[in-house]
Amino acid sequence: MSDRTPYDIGPLASSWARSLRARNLSANTQRIYARAANDLRAFLLAYEPEDDGRPAPTELEGEHGVHREHLEVHLTRLRERTSAGNAHQHFRSLKTFFNWLVDEEEMDRSPMRTMKAPALPEVEVPVIPEDALKRLLATCKGTSFQQRRDTALLMMFLDTGGRLAEVTERMQVALDLDLMVLHVQGKGGRARPLPFGRSTAVAMDRYLRALGKHLGRPVEPGDALWFGVKSKAPLTIWGVGTMIERRCKEAGIPHIHPHQFRHTFAHLWKVNGGNEDALMRIMGWRSRQMLSRYGASAGEERARQQHRDLSPGDRLK
Repeated sequence: MSDRTPYDIGPLASSWARSLRARNLSANTQRIYARAANDLRAFLLAYEPEDDGRPAPTELEGEHGVHREHLEVHLTRLRERTSAGNAHQHFRSLKTFFNWLVDEEEMDRSPMRTMKAPALPEVEVPVIPEDALKRLLATCKGTSFQQRRDTALLMMFLDTGGRLAEVTERMQVALDLDLMVLHVQGKGGRARPLPFGRSTAVAMDRYLRALGKHLGRPVEPGDALWFGVKSKAPLTIWGVGTMIERRCKEAGIPHIHPHQFRHTFAHLWKVNGGNEDALMRIMGWRSRQMLSRYGASAGEERARQQHRDLSPGDRLK
């Protein structure tokens, strides 16, 4: 191999992917990590230095190895091309990748060991207004398989605060309609139960009865929880996103991202006086900092409501 041939991290990225599968990380986490490694591989193979910048690496480590400068250029271009959030996610994924290479003794030290994560501006995710939720659910009224499924899915997102992958990538065995919980696997492979209410349980029961007719056979514990309409194949996270977008158009409301349901759940929990420790358990949070981030866009509304309840002036009367 010529000493000018760019170094290909592809084989090591494949080994890392196998180790991630062995650790039984969630499918979504594996996808995020794999995308970050593949994007870096493509960047390094096509890398052209700027002015007097460091040349493309021709080996993994050493004088001509992958250097901090390569990572900084990659993340800067990624941020400019996509978003700060995407660059931040790639940073965290690649740091995990290089730490794994050190642990596997492929490298003596990580080129990212002293790097700081790209600044992530605080973005307040809007909660979904009650009127929009009602209009959205109204588009799913009916008894067809698709209507039953979409109602159950939307209710599950709203009623559990679950992440997109957590709610979507589930098997039937994860659902307990009697206890009214959906067992999920969150970030870091941490399992937790997501409780839901009676209305969601009824919607899920109706959906499961419709699903058996749709498949033409009894639903088995090893089946996926959600199925497509035409393909009768397990529903993907992209299929869920497409469904929500279609329903929003039918309802005549602005586009809703699935993660907005999670923020809306947290907001409604807080505005109704829900216990913060319980909210952390349901949401799968380990840091109390998340309590202030979720539902932040509706913080003023909650403050006004609490003032109405606790007004010092009113208490004097």
